[in-house]
Amino acid sequence: YAKSQKDLGYIYNQIGLVYHAKGNYDDALYYFNRALNIFIKLNDRKAIARLYNNIAAVYNNLGDEDKALEYYQKSLELTSDEKRKADTYNNIALIYGSKGDYNKAIEYLKKAIEIGEKYGQYHDVAIYMLNLGETYRRAKDYDNAKYYLEEGLKRIQKVGDKYWEATAYKYLGWYYTDINNKKLAKEYLLKAYNL
Repeated sequence: YAKSQKDLGYIYNQIGLVYHAKGNYDDALYYFNRALNIFIKLNDRKAIARLYNNIAAVYNNLGDEDKALEYYQKSLELTSDEKRKADTYNNIALIYGSKGDYNKAIEYLKKAIEIGEKYGQYHDVAIYMLNLGETYRRAKDYDNAKYYLEEGLKRIQKVGDKYWEATAYKYLGWYYTDINNKKLAKEYLLKAYNL
C-alpha cells in the first residue's frame, strides 16, 4: 500500500506504463491522469513533466499526433533539466517526420543530438543520429542521410545495441534502395534481417 500521496502517484504511473506496454491505451491514460492529478496537487513539476511525456506517447500510439505534440510541448515547458529534454525533442521530431514536416523534424533531432553530446549520452546520440539519417532519407537529402546513418551505425555498434544496429542496417537498406543500388540495399536489408 502507498504510504503517501506521492507514492500513490508513482504507483499509478507504473500501472499506466504497464497498460501502455500491453497496448491497453484507455487504461494507461486513466492511470496516467490519476497520477497527474496527484502530482499537480503536490506541485511536483518533474513528475508532471514525466507524466506529460507518458501521456504524449499514448496519444501518439493512438494516432493523435497533434494531441501528442501538445503534451510533449507541455513537458518541455516544465522540464528545467536540459539533459532530460533530449528524448522529448527526439519524440517531437519523430511526430513531425511522420507528418511530413521534415524541416521541423531535423531541427528537433539536431537539438536532441546537441544535448546528448553535451552530457555524454552516447547511446541516445547514436539513436538520434539514426533517426536524423532516416529523416534526411525521407526528405530525399541523400548526402546528409548517408552521413548520419553511417555515423549512427558506428556509434551504436560501439555501445553494443543489437536492436538499433539492425535498425541502422534497415535504414541503410532503404537508403540504398532509394538511390538504386540494389546490391547494397539487399546486403544491408539481409544484415538487418539476420541480426
